[in-house]
Amino acid sequence: MTHPSPKSRQGAHGGEVFRIARQSNTSVDTIADFSSNANSLCRDLTESILFAGTQGAFKDYHHYPDTWSEELTEAIAAHESVTTDEVIVGHGSTETIFLTFQQLAPKRVLLVGPMFSEYEKACKIFAESYDVITCSSENSFAISEEMFANSSLYDLIVFCSPNNPATITYDNMQAILSCIESPYILIDSTYREFMYGLPEYDSTQTKQYREWCSNNTKLITMHSFTKFFYCTGVRLGYAISDGNTIGRLRKGKMPWTVTASAQHAGLEFLANIEKYRQRLPQLCELREEFTSAIRQTNTFAPEKIFAGVNYLFCQLAEPERGTELYDYLLKKNILVRLCDNIPGTESGFIRMQVKTPPEWAALITALTNWTTRIA
Repeated sequence: MTHPSPKSRQGAHGGEVFRIARQSNTSVDTIADFSSNANSLCRDLTESILFAGTQGAFKDYHHYPDTWSEELTEAIAAHESVTTDEVIVGHGSTETIFLTFQQLAPKRVLLVGPMFSEYEKACKIFAESYDVITCSSENSFAISEEMFANSSLYDLIVFCSPNNPATITYDNMQAILSCIESPYILIDSTYREFMYGLPEYDSTQTKQYREWCSNNTKLITMHSFTKFFYCTGVRLGYAISDGNTIGRLRKGKMPWTVTASAQHAGLEFLANIEKYRQRLPQLCELREEFTSAIRQTNTFAPEKIFAGVNYLFCQLAEPERGTELYDYLLKKNILVRLCDNIPGTESGFIRMQVKTPPEWAALITALTNWTTRIA
């Protein structure tokens, strides 16, 4: 089997299984994909929604979709306890990210890393300049108020909380938000729903963030159905902000970007959210079991194994071997996320999705063998 050349090994994202399969001249089904962060424990729930009856979510394939996704917007507004004019639905959160940068046109942006690579890409396209804060793993990726001493110099400051891939939810967010002097703060809340049932869940809601921001700062939060509802191929997300900011985003939005099937799926996801939430205790148990198995491979620095909401973020005991391990696993038909190209990330970190013991057995064996081989 032919594997990708060095220049095409790790792209901008995880979940690139189709590219890897094509370049390896193999089938997607033969690759054990740990590079995506979707909620794989809920696959059956999502399939029952997408393919219910004869058409499921695709029943309106013969109509143009509602450009403004009005019915779904109402459902999201109710779910998030905001008004409908404070919500815009997009083709995944990526559309609303680029729409925000396009319409706000910030001159200078500060990204708090590690950070989803699309934010850096949006900066390169729409901003005049940007800076990235690299939070240290030595301090569990924590941030301090001192890091934002020059916040007034930036037009937009971007966080991800719960952070992907750094696993942290900032417990000092109130102090951070209240000290920032910038026209806009954007908080990526894609992974928030995984925290349902935990004390942090309420403190990471948009309403709470708004109360902590200074009076001169407007808040934007980004959300995605992709991860929690295990629907990466559906492409559905939304942004929440004040009515004026959402109005600016709407002026730049292309029509029909959110398909009718995605809108139907979104309504069903929200209607069935409790079923998804009921799987969270099982996910937490599997995460602990997966963490223990990963530790026993001796592949990663013991103090650099971090557990995220549904993934592990681990630094190799020898960080310079990241590409070597990535290639080794790929030859075993195992795909992980090498995080060296994620903005604000230290070298040698690998992100791995939490799955079930039968699914991760081959990964654990491969890691153990690799560690033994290089010892």
